[in-house]
Amino acid sequence: MKGITTFAALIVVCILVFSPGNGMSQIREGSVSLNPNVGGYVFQGGQHIDDDLTYGLGLGYNFTENWGVEGNFNYVNTDSNADSSDGENVEAYLYRLDAVYHFMPEKKLVPYLAAGVGAIRISGDIDNKGSDPLLNFGAGIKYFVTENLAVRGDIRQIITDNPNYNLIYTVGLTYLFGGEKKAAPAPEPAKAPEPAPQPKAPEPVAPPPPPPSPEPVTPQPKAPEPVAPPPPPPVKETKVIALEDIHFDFDKATLTEEATGILKNNIQSMKENSGIKVRIEGHTCAHGQDDYNLRLSERRANAVKEYLMKEGGISSDRLTTIAYGETRLAMPETPTPQNKNSAEAKTNRRVHFVVITN
Repeated sequence: MKGITTFAALIVVCILVFSPGNGMSQIREGSVSLNPNVGGYVFQGGQHIDDDLTYGLGLGYNFTENWGVEGNFNYVNTDSNADSSDGENVEAYLYRLDAVYHFMPEKKLVPYLAAGVGAIRISGDIDNKGSDPLLNFGAGIKYFVTENLAVRGDIRQIITDNPNYNLIYTVGLTYLFGGEKKAAPAPEPAKAPEPAPQPKAPEPVAPPPPPPSPEPVTPQPKAPEPVAPPPPPPVKETKVIALEDIHFDFDKATLTEEATGILKNNIQSMKENSGIKVRIEGHTCAHGQDDYNLRLSERRANAVKEYLMKEGGISSDRLTTIAYGETRLAMPETPTPQNKNSAEAKTNRRVHFVVITN
């Protein structure tokens, strides 16, 4: 019990020291993990060994965001309960190599399944001593308190020869080193405006000719009355087409009731102007990792495109999508755990429409 209390205190200290705030967490491709743990080991009754504490250390490598491999060592210091050697000290050493599959690797709460092979060595003056191969399988969960540090719980079935069905359950830490983060693509540079045409210099005006010499006055025919010039052609009215932005809830790509109402008005405008095309731009607020926000903005843009096609009957060749993540905020925003629903964050969680005419 003293060992478990000490390890729990270590977990609390690590959370307080390493936690920087509300950053999103993920299992990163190419990262290495260090996994200290403590827990309990349960021996099958026929082995005549008392259940006791176990201490261990693991080292892992993540080939992808989902798949990884871990090597683990655990130590158990206990006693025999056989009639012939009751109370004699027994030591067990476990060596395991496991494959691990992570579900939802981009979330803070990451469940996983694991299975693997290894060996167990039991020392002490009892019948089932020596080294034996083992198989193990089980599940666990990791909760990330920072981008690199997670609290971890794990339970495994240990199968040795005879066979013996033992159980090991542990709590501990996972600390990630390295791994590449996916950078959000940089927005396309804006085109420089074309230079305005310069006005031409006025051409020189020729001097007026000298007045003619006066001639004898003769009766002149009456000049025809002037004809009024035709009216100027009517000015063609310029039609402005504006499609209203829609907004999303925090960390969601689901259309709200308010958003579908706005989209119905936008669909009507697009049907009345069949010659236009629309670019659908997905955006997020500044909370979370760049690569996660880029994928979230892409899901938002695709959700709007699917609604316009299915519910509005808009042809897909009139629609294109682009995802900007948090790279083009509509309002400046500094993310904190308390302001994820601020007016600035709500404004930035949007899909914007750009009308393209031929």
